[in-house]
Amino acid sequence: MKIRQETTDWKDAPGTPNHIYLTEGNVLVGYIKSGEKKAFYFQRPKKQWSTARRKFRTLGKREIAELEL
Repeated sequence: MKIRQETTDWKDAPGTPNHIYLTEGNVLVGYIKSGEKKAFYFQRPKKQWSTARRKFRTLGKREIAELEL
């Protein structure tokens, strides 16, 4: 599982939050809302989720350890 935080600069919509996304390959299995630490998992993973036109960074081990996965 990859744990990635979105870093997209939303110039047209500056109030848009960047969440942390939990993925397996290209499938979105869950996410963590911006400012929170507890993960929400989908009952049915999202297969049509896309990373196009968005920027992400992979979280480090220390950051992952602080999350409630």
